[in-house]
Amino acid sequence: MRQWTREQLHRPYSSYAAEERVRLRIQQQQSRYRLAYHIQPETGLLNDPNGFAFFNGQWQLFYQHFPFGPVHGLKSWQHITSPDLTHWSHPHTALLPHPPYTTDGVFSGSAIPVGERLFLMYTGNIHPIGQSRQSAQLGAWMTADGEIIELEQPLISQPPMGYTGHFRDPQIIQIDGDYYALVGAQSRDKIGEILLYHATAVEGPWQLVGPIKWPHAPLGYMLECPNLAFIDDKVVLIFCPQGLDQNVLAYKNRFPNTYLVADGIDWLTGELINPGPLVQLDAGFDGYATQVTKVDGTVYAISWLGIPDGTYPTDREGWQGCLSLVKKLTLVDGQLNQTPVVTNLVGEAFNPMAENLAGQAMIQFVVPAGTEGEISLGNDHERLKLMVSAEELTVDRSHSGVPVNPGYGGHRTISWDQKAHQLMLFLDHSCFELFIDKGTQVMSGRIFPETNDWRVHAPVEVETHANRIKTI
Repeated sequence: MRQWTREQLHRPYSSYAAEERVRLRIQQQQSRYRLAYHIQPETGLLNDPNGFAFFNGQWQLFYQHFPFGPVHGLKSWQHITSPDLTHWSHPHTALLPHPPYTTDGVFSGSAIPVGERLFLMYTGNIHPIGQSRQSAQLGAWMTADGEIIELEQPLISQPPMGYTGHFRDPQIIQIDGDYYALVGAQSRDKIGEILLYHATAVEGPWQLVGPIKWPHAPLGYMLECPNLAFIDDKVVLIFCPQGLDQNVLAYKNRFPNTYLVADGIDWLTGELINPGPLVQLDAGFDGYATQVTKVDGTVYAISWLGIPDGTYPTDREGWQGCLSLVKKLTLVDGQLNQTPVVTNLVGEAFNPMAENLAGQAMIQFVVPAGTEGEISLGNDHERLKLMVSAEELTVDRSHSGVPVNPGYGGHRTISWDQKAHQLMLFLDHSCFELFIDKGTQVMSGRIFPETNDWRVHAPVEVETHANRIKTI
């Protein structure tokens, strides 16, 4: 497989011939691992979702993108829209890297409607060879017809004293007419933090309030992708800690995607009020960089189904990455529930034990209390296994096809109560999303089958139903 030099990763987009994008697009359209109803790149690499908002009568979504290979090269933003959170438009490039502030990439950020325009806040990355990374938080306006006008000067030109250039992924929110931004950061002592900024106008001036404060021990050396939402007057804070101690939270991925729930936040000091424990947002293999938006009182989330610096079988085909289904977030007894949005996706019912899954399906299982056994999707040669017992559920993808990041293990296990359980699994060729007990827990992952004749195998006491899922 091709090895990329730093010069190749940072090669200007303008130096590529148009024919190169066409060649890559044709090559990737022929892949057996292309998805039917998940967002995926036309070419190259897709990672973090960005700028998730409702504006001008449509859902707006951006995502980080390197179009020329399955690697984290010079990042731009792609833009797509949707009327229903399931059917998305053809992507187009919204933000391209350029001097002086995004020379080495347009990094993650968020969006918020302001009047008749959408305001984007994002990170500009400058990383000269042999020098330290420089990061600034930038702004841009998008008009109703999709024109993007970048601000000439940064909103926040540099990290505050005592912090490194790992200073990124701003989430902008409006509270009582004022604006706040949460920015992932790293102190010079290599402690991950989330910095809180405040402004009375969206273009600034932006003033540092300080780090978000909680009683937990340090949560690693960097906190990425902070997102805050209010659900039932509680604060739900989602972020991705890097270097998190396993004694704080047990996890198997390189970096987890986590959340905590608090009774509130003091916007004057950044202190969380009565924060709860840290919990995995997705206990599977490949969920990361979740972004949220709140519209008409309902909070929605979408994640990257990938892991930083992971490798995947599609790398050999020149592409990598996809996004999760959009999920509606609610709180039940202080626990976050995630419900998939599948508007106009679910098709006719079929028997998944007798008929081919055809790579894309929604399969539901009712597991009686005390069941011990194996539910699987596959055939005699490869299977995705759900191993159930009275006390836990284990997902095993180690024999589901071409191996995926085997260094992080092929099994993921969650604990559950000794009662009946409901499982809802969405299969889409090279990814799956499993929702346990109406989304009280979620386990997602990429899989790469080498055969197409998959069926469901389950113990006789497990009630099984399935529906076809339409291609978007």
